[in-house]
Amino acid sequence: MNDNIFLLAKNGNKDAIELVISTVKPFIFKQCGKMKLQGYDFDDLCQISYESVVKNIPKIKKDHLDTAPSFLMKCIHNTLKYEARRALSKPEAASIEAEDKDGIRYSEKLVSEDDTEKIFFRDYQSSVVKEAYASLNLEEKTILSFFITDPYGGLKRYSELYNTDYRKSRYLKDKTLKKMKTFLESSSDDDFDL
Repeated sequence: MNDNIFLLAKNGNKDAIELVISTVKPFIFKQCGKMKLQGYDFDDLCQISYESVVKNIPKIKKDHLDTAPSFLMKCIHNTLKYEARRALSKPEAASIEAEDKDGIRYSEKLVSEDDTEKIFFRDYQSSVVKEAYASLNLEEKTILSFFITDPYGGLKRYSELYNTDYRKSRYLKDKTLKKMKTFLESSSDDDFDL
């Protein structure tokens, strides 16, 4: 192709622009035929490529008119890759009840190693223990905290810190644990057989 045509196209001559587009049209068809993008058909991709050619013709430098076709092909290639990245960055909306290409619903394919029943009872038991703990008064909560954090020396530290007799502290701990046990047993009888 004559360098003068690219120079005319660069200066805005419409016939020259059409001639430049027709020169790169086989490359455009080849590139657009390779691409399969969600929401774009072949004509959309060709139109995007034509726009790329028209936008980049003014960017051709006068010193590089002999490499203009390669420059325009690279511009088309980059524009199509950009469109592909844009299309792929927006995930396709799908429903869990939709079917795959084999006709199997996605919800049927979901497999979990977790046992929902165990999770439910674990969470339920945890909430019941929290309720039982909340039913204790401040002194009972304090002694239980000391006992839980250090079962072998917590009561001794509690006795020393609060200036109480060790036997009295041990009695309070036993009484608190019995109260918790009673609460847990009554709630399990009311709701579920844990």
